[in-house]
Amino acid sequence: MKSKSLSLLVFGILSMLVLTAFASAQIALTATDTEFSQATGDTLTVHIAGITAGNTVNFTFSQVKDYSGTEITFTPNPLTITADGDVVISTTIPSAFDFFGDSYSTVLTATEKNGADIVGTVVTKDLTFAPTLFCAWDGNDYDNLDDDLDVSIEGISVINGFGDDEEWYPMDEVEVEVEVKNRNSDDNIDNIKIEWGLFNKETGKWTIDVIDENDFDLKDGDSETKILSFKVDDLDENLEDLGSGDFVFYVRATGDVDNTDNDVACASDSKNVNIVADDNFVIVNNVEITEESVSCGNEIQVTADVLNLGDEEEESVYVIIYNKELGINKKVTLGDIEEFDNTELNAVIAIPENAEEKEYTLELTVYDEEGDIYENKNDDKSRTTFLLTVEGSCSITPKASISATLESESALAGKEVTIKAIVTNTGTKTATYSLNAAGFAEWASLASIDKKSLIIDAGKSEEVLITLSINNDASGEQDFSIELVEGNKILTQPVKVTVEKSSLFPNITGMFSGIAGDNWYLWGIGALNVLLVLIIIIVAMKVAKKKEE
Repeated sequence: MKSKSLSLLVFGILSMLVLTAFASAQIALTATDTEFSQATGDTLTVHIAGITAGNTVNFTFSQVKDYSGTEITFTPNPLTITADGDVVISTTIPSAFDFFGDSYSTVLTATEKNGADIVGTVVTKDLTFAPTLFCAWDGNDYDNLDDDLDVSIEGISVINGFGDDEEWYPMDEVEVEVEVKNRNSDDNIDNIKIEWGLFNKETGKWTIDVIDENDFDLKDGDSETKILSFKVDDLDENLEDLGSGDFVFYVRATGDVDNTDNDVACASDSKNVNIVADDNFVIVNNVEITEESVSCGNEIQVTADVLNLGDEEEESVYVIIYNKELGINKKVTLGDIEEFDNTELNAVIAIPENAEEKEYTLELTVYDEEGDIYENKNDDKSRTTFLLTVEGSCSITPKASISATLESESALAGKEVTIKAIVTNTGTKTATYSLNAAGFAEWASLASIDKKSLIIDAGKSEEVLITLSINNDASGEQDFSIELVEGNKILTQPVKVTVEKSSLFPNITGMFSGIAGDNWYLWGIGALNVLLVLIIIIVAMKVAKKKEE
């Protein structure tokens, strides 16, 4: 029994050793060069080792197709191999194959077989192709590549919108900082031109077509930084395709090397970016107003595009246009917006009569059917702002002040009183005013106003004299108003006057005052003398009459 068990143990160990030995025997692929050129018929040599005697190795390659479906084919020589050795792999590349914008490679798979059975281990090797640089994307062939010029993307930032650095939303405003350096230690480089574009590696098309900037020159060893600004709006593809592809921002600089060979230098750089779309996100874009400035009491028309950046239809969408200072809180109902579609916002906004002349920021916020503000995956709220300037005659009162003082020594019933008004222009520009007095009909009448029209510079003042004729029976505290008018605006300043009764024959003196003007007191003395004479005569007549009796 023990002998049988021992025999089984030994057999098991030997079987494990055989299987282990068999499993450890595997082929290996090595190559000193793994990159093909773009020329058809180019070859690479791969060495195969570890083939078990009696076995064969077959070769397969993964497909390599460009954006249009054009395909590269591979031919190994020999097609199969029975012993360790070299295999030469050649390419057949159609002339229409486009190598720009993406990295192309094939996976070489070597499979060891014994007859029809796969044995050993299947091994692979990545074989790549030399990419087309942006310097040659349009067919130009520059001999001077990255020698005399150096281009580097120093930074990317979204200055307005909902994206962040290298992740953009449609309609974002983006700035790219690019440094161009003349690496030549001897020669200047003239007519340097920067070209850039946004490429979709999924479709093989320019999402933003290549744009060139103004020329400039660089002395030897100098560098210059340029800011490329653009809006992700002129997209040469459907919005629904934007979230599915990888994008590359390319930039290159070309320039004439100032030497006898007339070399043209070129250098390029690139950054991978992504244009994203959220499940549920609606934004306002392209806000326009009929006028950049408006006066109070008028209306402006606001138009904008409201864009659904999500992959689902959004229902009952509405926008609130808001500014606290102007008291604007207008709801604009837009209804349903299909995925990756847009609709137009059109609203009329009234500016209050009493608006202050200055610049205002108005907000446009997008809400869903639940009354919630749309947010993207970064928790950015769908809120857009625009500036509106209110100017002109907007306030209901002029920007001015009035102070009044009694110019006469006192205000006596039956006499004239003069009030001095000081009008100050508290605004920022020259203003024209008209001035009047009102509200005195029950105790006085208007004698004169020496200035009814005033032109006053900003911050300056002007004096005006107002003369009132006080009624004979007036007394006590009285009031009237000084009215200052500028266009359709009016400022009213109340004024109080304390009137004293006349001390001597107020009715008579008042009567003479109306007749004789400033010489009324002389007429009063004469009248008094006449009165005294009449009294004497009357007394004398009465005395004479008594004597006769």
